Amino acid sequence: MGVINRLRGFYEARVAPRLAALLSKATPNPNVYTLASPVAAAAAIPAWLYASPAAGLLLIALSLALDAVDGAMARFTGRASLLGSFLDSSLDRVSDTLYHVALYIAGVHPLVVMAMLSGGLIVPYLRAKGESLGLEVRGRGLWRGGEIPRYPGNTCVSVYNIQAAEALAIAVAALVWITVAQRTIYIVGELRG
Repeated sequence: MGVINRLRGFYEARVAPRLAALLSKATPNPNVYTLASPVAAAAAIPAWLYASPAAGLLLIALSLALDAVDGAMARFTGRASLLGSFLDSSLDRVSDTLYHVALYIAGVHPLVVMAMLSGGLIVPYLRAKGESLGLEVRGRGLWRGGEIPRYPGNTCVSVYNIQAAEALAIAVAALVWITVAQRTIYIVGELRG
């Protein structure tokens, strides 16, 4: 996971500011990109089913790119807000669910998809609940690649080899559920005093 954190750091320090400067010329409102991300994810499902898997993958890649830029846009333009933060987190759950639908359509076993989806929803919930109780939960657990792992969208990229996609999905589901257990143990331990 150290490699993921280094890549994230490189993106946030070098790529995101340049991309935000470029995109702010099109529209300085970061919420436009936040709202466009789940729209692209939703469009990926019919594209996958009725056009081609490649069209679906391109829309998933667009959705991931839009999601990756909205926070940078908010910081670059000085338009970071509580509303934007709320919209980003909430709409990320919509996109994540749609990425899981794409994995199911691609042929990943339904139980694996359900394990990824349910664990992926619980990880950020545990953080939010723990922090509402005054605990610092960010970064706790094996899954440190981000609070909201975007693994379903990334896994979709490997669907042209369904065995590789399913193996990756199983590995990620295991990591996410280990993180659920670790965060739960941490929160319970802290609350017991």
